[in-house]
Amino acid sequence: MTTQAIAPGVHWDLSDFYSSIDDPKIRADLEKGKSLASQFENKYKPLFEQIDSKKPAFPLSELLTDYKEIIVLLIKPSVYSQLSFSTATNSQETAAFMQKVQDEVTQIQSHLLFFEVQWNSLPPSLVDNLLNNPELKNYEHYLRNLRVYSPHTLTEGEEKIMSLKSNTSSSAFSRLFDEVINNIEFYWDENGTKQKKNESEILSFLHSSDRNTRKQASNCLADGLDRNTHILTYIYNMILADHRNSLQIRNYKHPMDPRNLANETDLKNIQSLIQSVKKAYPLAQRYYKLKSKLLGLEKLYDYDRYAPLKSSEDTKINYEECKQIVLEGYNAFSPEVGAKVEQFFTKNWIDAEVRDGKRGGGFCCSSTPDLHPYILVNYTGSMRDVMTVAHECGHGLHGILAAEKVGLLEMHAPLTLAETASVFGEMLIFEKILEKETDPQKQLSLICGKIDDNFATVFRQIVMTDFELQAHEAGLKDGELSSDKLSDFWIQANAELYGDSIELTESYRQGWKYIPHFVHTPFYCYAYSFAQLFVLTLYQKYKEEKDTFIPKYIEMLSLGGSKKPEEIALIAGLDLKDPHFWDLGVQLLEDLVTKAENLAKEVN
Repeated sequence: MTTQAIAPGVHWDLSDFYSSIDDPKIRADLEKGKSLASQFENKYKPLFEQIDSKKPAFPLSELLTDYKEIIVLLIKPSVYSQLSFSTATNSQETAAFMQKVQDEVTQIQSHLLFFEVQWNSLPPSLVDNLLNNPELKNYEHYLRNLRVYSPHTLTEGEEKIMSLKSNTSSSAFSRLFDEVINNIEFYWDENGTKQKKNESEILSFLHSSDRNTRKQASNCLADGLDRNTHILTYIYNMILADHRNSLQIRNYKHPMDPRNLANETDLKNIQSLIQSVKKAYPLAQRYYKLKSKLLGLEKLYDYDRYAPLKSSEDTKINYEECKQIVLEGYNAFSPEVGAKVEQFFTKNWIDAEVRDGKRGGGFCCSSTPDLHPYILVNYTGSMRDVMTVAHECGHGLHGILAAEKVGLLEMHAPLTLAETASVFGEMLIFEKILEKETDPQKQLSLICGKIDDNFATVFRQIVMTDFELQAHEAGLKDGELSSDKLSDFWIQANAELYGDSIELTESYRQGWKYIPHFVHTPFYCYAYSFAQLFVLTLYQKYKEEKDTFIPKYIEMLSLGGSKKPEEIALIAGLDLKDPHFWDLGVQLLEDLVTKAENLAKEVN
């Protein structure tokens, strides 16, 4: 099986940043940022020492204005270098450019560190007095949220050391992971001839209707990962070690604590989420037993999980058709929303072509309020890829709306809500496709495909979180872990989900090695499950309220990270503090499985 170029020439245009990695404007921005950062430190650092609790006169509004100007100057070269590298991880020149920018930005940021350190050291009463200033109303959530890190904030000198060392610790190993994974050569057997494939191509074959293709893809992926076991295991052990060192240095009590603080949630809430999802594992097993019958297979193996029900699912959807499907769904929801999403296609804000050296998977990267987000996908023409484009366009919409309303410091929602628009966008496109389909067999295929995706987002992400918890806790106890130990954790976490509904093969033991979130953003994965269950309930609200829901939804996205997640959820009438909240989303998943079961009986 070969993968043709489904989106040839669909590259993003990064010229809104700079013309090339040699553009002299990059050096000019960094030099200006360096100068302004030094002035910022000289101007404001002494003022913190002079604050009087009885007369808390302090130009905090002016400080934030100056701070934002510097941050914009640092974001542009940083994001540009990262985006350039993501499409050319095999380029030493691009890698060296990214590292140089990263080093310089870190040095410049060292002049800004005093701000958060000093702010977090102020007594609460003084903070309350300062925030009574009406000019700071739009910054109150940002400033108060910084304070949650007070118990974990070090001295200024220590913070500078931590920042400088990050480029040769976690950040360095993250970059190494990308370079290794994105340059593994997977050897595909095509009629007796070995052909080189990249990770995105191999992963797309796992969605083939042909079982031999799926099985070969599983073995091919495992072989490539196994050949790189030593380096990938070492990278992950260094990520684990860096994380536990940070826990100790910053006095965190649980491996998840730093991520939970960043997500504006707590361990109790996330444990409730995990327990609710695990309680529903039998639902997943029920579905996979149904799918086994629908596929006519006595037993499902791990490589059968995403098998489509009909061979027609292998039909390739060209990129132009994908664009039409996505825009039709967003426009049907709201012309205002559709117009914003359309810009990503018409203004070359998307990089979709599969190329050697390009990072696998997909992401949406925000930049600054005066620019716009950029989307990377590896488009191979499947319906799943159409949903990925819809998903990332949702992220892009979220970024644009929040940048317009709340600006630089508050535009980024915590991960728990950052997936809201993306998952909601997928639901919009799926519903639009389903409502046009009248053939029950094709409806069943679509619904099963959607269940596959939902289960990958809800159940599999909790499996991944479970794996991470085992790895981090074992690392705290035993130090460096062997690849076999990590593979055991991976199989244990997956076996709990699938039970006797799916048999896990020896090849599947390699599955933990290519997951980027484990390396780049520890404990990111639960946010997907959080968002999926949240959006399932949110989407039910949309179907009940229709037009009156749309302005509420746009307001939710426009607020970005300027309010707590539970406050934003309340705009739509949802209570994240309800201990049974997650059960509502799980129930909607069960309704979907029941619908598939009924359709299966209808089509015999």
